Amino acid sequence: MNCLVTGSAGMLCEGIKLAFKDDEMIYTDKKELDVSNYEQVIGYMTKLNEIPDYILHLAAETDLETCEANPAQAYYTNTIGTINMVRLAEILKIPIIYMSTAGVFLGEKNYYTEDDEPNPINHYGRSKYYGELAVQRYPKHYIFRMSWAMGGGPELDKKFVNKVIKIIRCGAKQIYGIKDIFGSPTYTHDVANTIHACLTEKIHYGIYHVSGIGRASRYDVAEEIIKILGFDVELTAVDNGYFNKAFPCTRSHNEVLLSTKKYPSKMRDWRISLREYLEEYYKCLF
Repeated sequence: MNCLVTGSAGMLCEGIKLAFKDDEMIYTDKKELDVSNYEQVIGYMTKLNEIPDYILHLAAETDLETCEANPAQAYYTNTIGTINMVRLAEILKIPIIYMSTAGVFLGEKNYYTEDDEPNPINHYGRSKYYGELAVQRYPKHYIFRMSWAMGGGPELDKKFVNKVIKIIRCGAKQIYGIKDIFGSPTYTHDVANTIHACLTEKIHYGIYHVSGIGRASRYDVAEEIIKILGFDVELTAVDNGYFNKAFPCTRSHNEVLLSTKKYPSKMRDWRISLREYLEEYYKCLF
């Protein structure tokens, strides 16, 4: 395969580089290809030696607090940037793969499938959902939704798992885990392997949920981290409101994703994936 990839500096792309190591990939970061800049996106065609088989659009603003405090940045990157990449795909007449999120859902159900209607509650979710709508206007598309990503190790992981470990490494003897928010912790390597398998088998275009198997609260994930890495810390259960000052963005209370579709999934139980992730990237630090 030959793929043009955006967002190569992100945590998901670390897994993509491993899964697609035998393919011809064109990796771009924001300096090389600012997806929110239409002229730069369309002009990138002049840098291509040949037309890629796919556009793998990973570039996104994923920090919820950043999106809420600066909505323009969220929509320029996640919505306008996606519209621009769809336009490039149209011109090149190739499929586009768009990475989306469980954050497009309101969170009132116990879990969400591909058939559920999105109804996001914050700027991050809305900016990603509007990106989905732009992608769906182009027939040759794949939308892969993830929940609660983990991957990339200490240097790239900007999400919950690495935050917990950083707090403990800084000397904390007590940490707090939210018990009333749920998701499907998802290892980026599993997602990358799934995407590779889906493209290899040329599955039907459409929306697919690619999240870790199982349901977990933030407390559950923190508890598993402590157990796997053998930390001597006290874990205290709290409700979502406990962190409102530090993380004021309104969050969905349930981001558990299930898939009702047949595809070559490489997704695993979140506990198995978490253990593999921690043992590969973190055990050497302790």
